[in-house]
Amino acid sequence: MPASKRKNIVVSSVKMSVTTMLSRLFGLLRDQSQAILLGTTWASDAFTVAFQIPNLLRRLFAEGAMTASFVPVFLDIERERGKEGAREFFAAFFTLLFLTLCAVTLAGILVAPYLVKLLYIGGNVSEAKFLLTVRLTRIMFPYIMLISLAALFQGVLNIRNNFTVPAFTPVLLNLAIIASAALAAFALPRTFRNLTLAFAVGTLVGGFLQLSFQLPFFLRTGYRLYPRFSFRDPDIRRILRLFAPGIFGAGIYQVNVLVSFGFAAALGIGRQSAIMFASRINELTLGVFAVSLATVMLPSLSRDSAVENRKEFVDSLAYSLRLLALVTVPAAVGLFALSPEIVSLLLRFGRFDGRSVLLVSATLRYYSLALFFIASYRIITQSFYSLKDTRTPVVVSLFTMMANAGLCFLLPPLFPRETNIIGIALANTISNTLLFFALFLLLKRKLGGAPLLRRKISFLQTAAAGAVMGVVAYAGKALIPPDPGKVQLLWRLLALILVCAVVYFGVALLTGNEEVRSLARQLRARAARGR
Repeated sequence: MPASKRKNIVVSSVKMSVTTMLSRLFGLLRDQSQAILLGTTWASDAFTVAFQIPNLLRRLFAEGAMTASFVPVFLDIERERGKEGAREFFAAFFTLLFLTLCAVTLAGILVAPYLVKLLYIGGNVSEAKFLLTVRLTRIMFPYIMLISLAALFQGVLNIRNNFTVPAFTPVLLNLAIIASAALAAFALPRTFRNLTLAFAVGTLVGGFLQLSFQLPFFLRTGYRLYPRFSFRDPDIRRILRLFAPGIFGAGIYQVNVLVSFGFAAALGIGRQSAIMFASRINELTLGVFAVSLATVMLPSLSRDSAVENRKEFVDSLAYSLRLLALVTVPAAVGLFALSPEIVSLLLRFGRFDGRSVLLVSATLRYYSLALFFIASYRIITQSFYSLKDTRTPVVVSLFTMMANAGLCFLLPPLFPRETNIIGIALANTISNTLLFFALFLLLKRKLGGAPLLRRKISFLQTAAAGAVMGVVAYAGKALIPPDPGKVQLLWRLLALILVCAVVYFGVALLTGNEEVRSLARQLRARAARGR
């Protein structure tokens, strides 16, 4: 891979990661608001379950099937039909998508009770909790329409190498939810006697802000929004053929989490909230770098595939996997070693007590084991999509989803009741790991046995650095006293994380990790130019 292309991948990913980091920080504040005001109570479970339906579809569209199926085909259309033909196609696709979303939203509101029953399957749920969850689901369901249209704008902006604006929009969602909850709790307590309703209203407002914020940037690309009822376009059918199976294939991680919610309902109060909080912390790394890298890579992989540049395609994929390992391995080690301290620091406020810390930290510890495989799965899936193959991820995902459901049933009884949620987390980890290896091997076969793990020594060096860091992390935990104050926990944990980072990158440099050495050279070059 040319050095310039490698640099562009890193720079674009870092830029998007910085914006995404801001989004995730506000997402953390949103989670803290929920922890403070709702804790891990039955009301928190009700909002968490209700939020999963629009949130799942947000993940599928904004980070999955919508962009993954739209980008490769749209690039072909721009090349073959020119700008004017692409405008007409976009108008027709937008019209079809808008009408479909209207129907889906209306249907979702009508069948909300049945959707909620699926998420509570196996659980002994009170009528009050069930009815509240249905009400919240109906309030938030229109969010699906708003975020799906925003995802279409995102696809066009990504093609124009604008990754920052779409990455920023979740900040608006989180701000809307935080503001709504704060307003209801402190300014309008009589209006919102049930604070979960404020969280739901904030979600809907946030979806509108996400869509409207991207609109001016989208219009600058030269495309326009107007009705065009030309649904027989063969390229629309091409996108739909990719999109329909891609909905399932691209979002299997979220589907597995959703399946887990159903089984968690039978394990006791607070288990569904524990899955949500643990997933959110685990996804800080996924969202900050893994999703950013996958989003940046899709247009690049699609262009290489379109011109049958197989060597560039494989080089880009292999480089992406090495970068993901470099970031996710230390994150996974740190989360596994320090999960109780991290959860306590971030979430132990208000109604989020010691029991809540135990539930969430136990879940987080085992979720973290699959961090690299979940992150890499996104890149592998994008590779299949850029080759216009969405069927393979679907077939493999179907089998691993069944494995996840079976393990969610079998594993929880093996653990004490207080921490039986570990069985759910372990089931997710095992199924996501199997999913990655199956897709990796099938992609390698599809590419004629191409060496997708070039420079395997880099992965060994990364693993070795992570192992040494893990030892340091566990040893450093002895310096954190039991039940410390927030300030003391903050500075001791930050100091330990800094030491672990120095150890990790130091060992990686000493063992000759090329990705770390390349990063060090770039930093030295920037410092020299700054003098």
